[in-house]
Amino acid sequence: MRISVLSLHTSPVAQPGQGDAGGMNVYVDQSVRALAAAGHRVDVFTADPGGLDGTGGSAFNTGGSTVGASGSTADTGDGAKLEITDSITLHHLPVGATTKDELADALDELAELLAAHPDFRAADFIWAHYWISAEAALRGRGIALDTDIDTNIDIGADTDIGNDERSASAVGQDRPRRAPISVSMHTIGAVKNRDSETSHERPQRLEAEERIAAGADLLVAATPAERRDLVTELHADPDSVVVARPGVDHGLYAPDSQSEARERLGFAANEAIVLYVGRMQFIKGTDVAVDALAELRERNPHLASRTRGILLGAASGTGVEAGGGAVRPSSTYLQELTAAIANEPSVEIRPPVPSHVLVDYYRAADVLIVPSRSESFGLVAAEAAASGLPAIASAVGGLPEIVEHGHSGLLIADHNPHHWATAIETLLTDTDLRAELAGHAVDRAERFDWGRTVAAVLDALPETSGAASRPTEPLGAC
Repeated sequence: MRISVLSLHTSPVAQPGQGDAGGMNVYVDQSVRALAAAGHRVDVFTADPGGLDGTGGSAFNTGGSTVGASGSTADTGDGAKLEITDSITLHHLPVGATTKDELADALDELAELLAAHPDFRAADFIWAHYWISAEAALRGRGIALDTDIDTNIDIGADTDIGNDERSASAVGQDRPRRAPISVSMHTIGAVKNRDSETSHERPQRLEAEERIAAGADLLVAATPAERRDLVTELHADPDSVVVARPGVDHGLYAPDSQSEARERLGFAANEAIVLYVGRMQFIKGTDVAVDALAELRERNPHLASRTRGILLGAASGTGVEAGGGAVRPSSTYLQELTAAIANEPSVEIRPPVPSHVLVDYYRAADVLIVPSRSESFGLVAAEAAASGLPAIASAVGGLPEIVEHGHSGLLIADHNPHHWATAIETLLTDTDLRAELAGHAVDRAERFDWGRTVAAVLDALPETSGAASRPTEPLGAC
């Protein structure tokens, strides 16, 4: 089958943990590889303002690390493209947007570019990620179908074919194909506003997501909780929603020697390492992580003196962030966060790292903290669990799917730093409990598999589309 995958606002090969790159980038990259491994031909479309790799450079992910591009690249009239493997091509749509918000304002242009692109038009199935991609896909498919119908009518008018014959052709094999569109939202604007007690999501997004829920052929939820949100918040037809849990690359993320990982990263054997992975922004609760470590210093100075809090990520977010209903600029949040970090000697910021290095951080740490205010799934918690690192996580969104409280980690029902500090202290001082949770975390992570993720989506495609039953093209087909 020929599949088009849309990740327009961020390139799937960009480094997660900075800018607009995060768990979705990993999801798209890994699910595309699983589709290719199943024998499908995949065209991936991005319009990331940073280019193919999100930075303006030419790096791409080859499955274990981000390296200099050695594949075949080209700059065509349709934009740059990169042959990642024989069966995966990454295309960059030439739009002049420099930010995600500007990209959202260029939806008509994106739709026109998609509709005119031969690889998008050839798709048997379209899988769009995030609302910008979904809106562009729906518009682009509509434009392509209208163009094909007009072309068929013009051809008929220029021949001696009668009206009856043209009508038969219109419903026969010459009828334009309507490739089904599947949508993974990853985050839902209304849910982010609800969970974070804010109203900073753009009305354009909120309105578009309701249209998408009504217009998509299939909606992909990462968890039953997200399925409920799609139905209750976006009024999606329950029959149009399938739950397909994201996966983990178990060939990479697996337990291994903590001491060796610490040696590679420069951590001392007697240090207690508390790890935070991801973008630094209000919705991810970075401030909660910093405040919890400061609270730990107040309540247990001796433990805090040998504890190092590693924030593995970069600042992210523009526009408006808010807490407790009080709206404030994102830059103010980041300024306050920077000041809090400067005042807490145990906290160290390290830049995002590729996956083959990230696994060392998971193995070296004693506990992962995921204090998100809203989280559709929480891929870092799943990767950490597979690597043998238990998490303390917010009891929001999909995180309870990964962290079973008291069995494979700990869940916190609020964002009070006192409660987070208590949980951190508990795990750092109880070696046996930490080891027990780690073992169960590895077992629980086995349920997350990218092959099963894509199989669940393909199996749920509408039967009337015929896409799922069409024969697979040979690898490398164009």
